[in-house]
Amino acid sequence: MNKEKILSTVKFTIFTILCLLIIFSAVLFSILNIYKPAVKTYIDGEFVGYFSSEQQFDSVYNDLVTEKQQIDPNVKVYLESEPVFDEGYIKSSLFEEQNLYTNLRAKIKTEFTVYNVAVNDEIKMTFNTQDEANKYSEELKKDVANINVEVNLEKVSELGELTTIERAESILQEIVDRNKPVEVPEVVLSPDEAFKQGGVWPTVSHYISSYYGWRWGTIHSGTDIAGRANDNIYAYKSGTVTFAGWNSYGYGNLVKIDHGNGYSTWYAHCNKLLVKSGQVVEEGQKIALMGSTGYSTGNHLHFEVRVNGVHRNSLPYIQ
Repeated sequence: MNKEKILSTVKFTIFTILCLLIIFSAVLFSILNIYKPAVKTYIDGEFVGYFSSEQQFDSVYNDLVTEKQQIDPNVKVYLESEPVFDEGYIKSSLFEEQNLYTNLRAKIKTEFTVYNVAVNDEIKMTFNTQDEANKYSEELKKDVANINVEVNLEKVSELGELTTIERAESILQEIVDRNKPVEVPEVVLSPDEAFKQGGVWPTVSHYISSYYGWRWGTIHSGTDIAGRANDNIYAYKSGTVTFAGWNSYGYGNLVKIDHGNGYSTWYAHCNKLLVKSGQVVEEGQKIALMGSTGYSTGNHLHFEVRVNGVHRNSLPYIQ
């Protein structure tokens, strides 16, 4: 009997131990399925998320660096401080509820280098390579005179809108067109219009005593300007004296000046002549003194303009 009791006790003990082991294993299995090892990660003292390991943190960080480099391979990507890891266990559900990429992306700092093309201190184009910026800067300097063009390097945290090649070409053309010298069309004057340009009033007085036109059945071929004896008479324009002497057809002492292109001027009834035939005179030069020689009713200058020998109304030329 004693042996049977002992055996029964042993069996019960073994059975109890086995049951306890099974229960412990089940509890342990449940715990391991609910809780997992993790590193609680902080950056700048702020919680970022739960990573399964520091290696997973590095993997996520490297993925985000690659993401930024796809925007610009020259970007500088960094964290302002080193991450701090706190090892422990957390519920598996916490891993599923968090977004590590979003959390860590918010902590990543970026520094992009851009090159601005400034025209007269106003930014017109922005590139992420210096070669492109230099290209358009040099083209502007070549095509537009008196323009200040500079390429300025700038560090920015976000890469804004860059200037496309198509837009850069358009901006370049706009600036070139806007700064083109204004082409003033050459005004081609008729010989008559050209002869009316400039010239001086041919004497001292401005009193017109007789105009060009028909008088008493005959034409008065010039403009009469009355004055005093020996008032100065001036060459209307530069030219060559073709006649200086007495005219027997009523003009008295007369000076004729050839101005070229068929144009000449006559100065009649002079008291005294101060030039000779063949002499070159300048515009405004004193050529005679006023008088009343020839067919004249008083001291005055009879001034004529002739074109190819035909008299014209001289007043519009001296007004």
